[in-house]
Amino acid sequence: MRALVLGLAALALAACATTPAASPPAPSAAAEERLPIDLRRTTLIVRDMDRSLALYRDALGMTVAYDQQLTSPRLEREGGDGVNRSRLVLLRANNGFIGMLGLWQFLDGPEVPAADPSPAFAPGEIVLLFNASDLEERFPAVAATPGVTVISPPTPRTYPSDNGDIQVMVSMLTDPDGHIVELNRLVSGGPARQ
Repeated sequence: MRALVLGLAALALAACATTPAASPPAPSAAAEERLPIDLRRTTLIVRDMDRSLALYRDALGMTVAYDQQLTSPRLEREGGDGVNRSRLVLLRANNGFIGMLGLWQFLDGPEVPAADPSPAFAPGEIVLLFNASDLEERFPAVAATPGVTVISPPTPRTYPSDNGDIQVMVSMLTDPDGHIVELNRLVSGGPARQ
């Protein structure tokens, strides 16, 4: 009985820690379809935290959930001093558990050269995808962020699907560190945002 009460209390606390009603989370799998794993966060290693925050926090509108200086003495880094002082910022959109973005800047070690703003679109690269219901209004501020390189402005794209075509407005850019970012808006078809 005690285990049942503790379990219900934990469930109630978890419900209180969910996102506010104004920012509903993305749909999740039904209980019988859930996997025992969640992709919590992608963390990008960045050169300049303030430039990265200008894009992800200020222009895209993500909120800071964590911002601390850390040391990672067991982490092997080329040119590091063995202490590895760093700053880690975690950003959230509509969910405080999954889909978060980490920005990690090492504060010691050698200066890292600037990234090539021309994306390689090759194995080993990643593409961060953000869905923005206000893409057309948000894109000019994103494009004007220092260090951002626009690959393509919002353009209609059709993705074929067994359930009918999915229409998406797609824009592509690179952030100040050369990470590829797709900023899009679902027009029709595909999963409904709840």
